Amino acid sequence: MKAMIIGGDKVETTRRALLASGYADIVHWSGRKSSDLKREVPTGIDHMVIMLDFVNHNLARRMKAVARAQQISMAYVGRKQVSGAVQLACPRHLGIG
Repeated sequence: MKAMIIGGDKVETTRRALLASGYADIVHWSGRKSSDLKREVPTGIDHMVIMLDFVNHNLARRMKAVARAQQISMAYVGRKQVSGAVQLACPRHLGIG
């Protein structure tokens, strides 16, 4: 399975949570570059985690639309929730969290 983290500089906690949940491939976009808004989402993404405090609204909105269109599960993590990212990063269909 493949997951994607959007935003944030220090995403190791979330990355480890996703790896523990069975995701073998994890893609990270910083969300700081204006080109991120135009990038194509990699194929085969099963789950997206958006670090809300680290991306602009347009990118978050675009990723939400892409996730809906491609039926990708999503988790939104705020700055104060980073410590709880383990629970939020794990989709419910895996029975974790």
